[in-house]
Amino acid sequence: MSRINPGATLPREALEPGLRQRLLMSLARLSGNRASPRALIKSVWFVPFFAVIAVLFVWPLIMLVVGAFRSSAPFLPGEWTLAAWQVAFHNPGMLAAIWASVKIAVVSTVASLFFAIALAFISERTDVWIRRWIMPCMLLVFVTPGIFYAIAFTQLANPWTGLLNDALRYGLGVESPWLNVQGWWGIYTVLILKKVALTYLFIVGAFRALDSSHDEASYLSGAGPFRTFLSINLPSLAPALTSVALLGIIAGLQVFEPILILGGPDNIVVMATLLLNLVGGGAGPADYAQASILSSLFVAFIALIYMGQLRVLGRKGYVSVSGKFSRARLLRLRGFRSLICVLVLLFLVLSFVLPLGALAFSSIQPYPGVYSDLSLARYISVLEQPRVIEAIRVTLVLGVIVGAVVMTLAFSVATLSRQLGRLSQAALRFATLIPLAMPGVVTTVAISWAWLSIPAFAQLYGSIWLVALALIVTAMPFASQIALSATSQIAPSLSEAARMSGAGPVQTFFEIVLALAAPSFIAGWFMSALMVSGNLEVPLLLKSPGVNTLAVITYNLQSAGDYSMAAALLMVLMAFSIFLWGASLLTLWIFRRARHLNNHRNKQRALALAAGTTGGL
Repeated sequence: MSRINPGATLPREALEPGLRQRLLMSLARLSGNRASPRALIKSVWFVPFFAVIAVLFVWPLIMLVVGAFRSSAPFLPGEWTLAAWQVAFHNPGMLAAIWASVKIAVVSTVASLFFAIALAFISERTDVWIRRWIMPCMLLVFVTPGIFYAIAFTQLANPWTGLLNDALRYGLGVESPWLNVQGWWGIYTVLILKKVALTYLFIVGAFRALDSSHDEASYLSGAGPFRTFLSINLPSLAPALTSVALLGIIAGLQVFEPILILGGPDNIVVMATLLLNLVGGGAGPADYAQASILSSLFVAFIALIYMGQLRVLGRKGYVSVSGKFSRARLLRLRGFRSLICVLVLLFLVLSFVLPLGALAFSSIQPYPGVYSDLSLARYISVLEQPRVIEAIRVTLVLGVIVGAVVMTLAFSVATLSRQLGRLSQAALRFATLIPLAMPGVVTTVAISWAWLSIPAFAQLYGSIWLVALALIVTAMPFASQIALSATSQIAPSLSEAARMSGAGPVQTFFEIVLALAAPSFIAGWFMSALMVSGNLEVPLLLKSPGVNTLAVITYNLQSAGDYSMAAALLMVLMAFSIFLWGASLLTLWIFRRARHLNNHRNKQRALALAAGTTGGL
């Protein structure tokens, strides 16, 4: 029996294979693969991918929490301290901002949910003629940038030169302004109208998928249509309604543009604008620790809401779509049909036609309140400014590049997550959804702190590329939802067949996954580009003197009181959105045409091969 010398060390050649093997086995378990040699080597390829996800999404959250315990920003010299926490909970300004944000979030979410449910019920369960117009109008409202809405209602109903107040003054002789959009009522109006579109688009699919067998059983029991809707349909829609309510509360807590534009006269401060003041030093020297505490509390609050939703819904069943599916019969409104049509038409006019018309008319006015000498001079003046041309170029570059990159990254996450274990898949999905729990200002602060602590990213500060990276992180939760829905419809056997035919992972991803999900990819690209073009928080905090977007230039013009120029530039932004929409439709048509020609060519080749084989026999 040999004796082991305690002081002896194993040779390096004997140690390294074992260490390497244990490392590979750990990676294999993380990715959900068995510990076969092929799976071990395959797991190594996940390391760079997880590193990118960690740097883009997890590291900013870590630095955000670290900043709450530092006397300065995490990337600057400072000391560890708890002093900021003692000040935070005794700061009346912070408590007032939190209360204002909660109030806006709850009121706007409840109201928008009520209107969205009514519109979804009318469009999917009634026979009124106007129901066909609801979906297109909601899509138009949804793709309209938030800054467009806020400035449009300023032009429409400000107490001095608002178009509606002037119409009442000149038409009916009303001297005192009846409408004032600047203040709480204006903020609620803009937010509710904008959020109704988002809520409607989220729940209309669930309304459409309801099985009519439940309704028929309720009718046989003696219940009427409205009682059936309240007692059968609404409880079945609980998952969809609570999910969109959670998103609505998050969006309400993140509100930024309407407060910045409409809340100034009443000094309304919410969490997002308070963070802008704390980081930018708008109300004194910058207080990074207070900003970090406020951001961390916000993230924790959203996490608690999400866990509460899971706890409430996890114990119940909500099956509403069965194997024998049939569309629910339409409800005949009869005497109420005209009233419903008028109410829906008024809502659609208020939510889209009036804001668009106000901006279009304001853009041809020489000055606000002047209704003579209408011309297109403002458009010419806007397009002659070098900074506007540069802003158009920057917005176009950001929209195209960020939209493409974020959709590619989202589809990569959705595809690779299928090959991971359940725990790793949940962790990856949580990481990509982290920006959803943070307002745009919070995300920008966290990103700037995290990436400025990395020398490679610190060199990008003030450039368009840092803004692009921050916008990718901001748009990722939305893009990941589209990618997850699209890839879930693609059978894994198709990717496996491609790999068995000799295709590599990259080739399989582009030629199988993206090829089959091209319509969803292009639609997500378009929607992400629209979000980027209308985003104000990220460019406002990370911009340099030479990096401005159309949203930033428009906000600067509006703040300076040049409403006509701001309206003209917003119409340019609207034209830019229409251009992106047309480009996405053209790209989709080209792709479908190319795929059709390719399928036709393959069919002809197969027929020729079959004919040759038959002739040989």
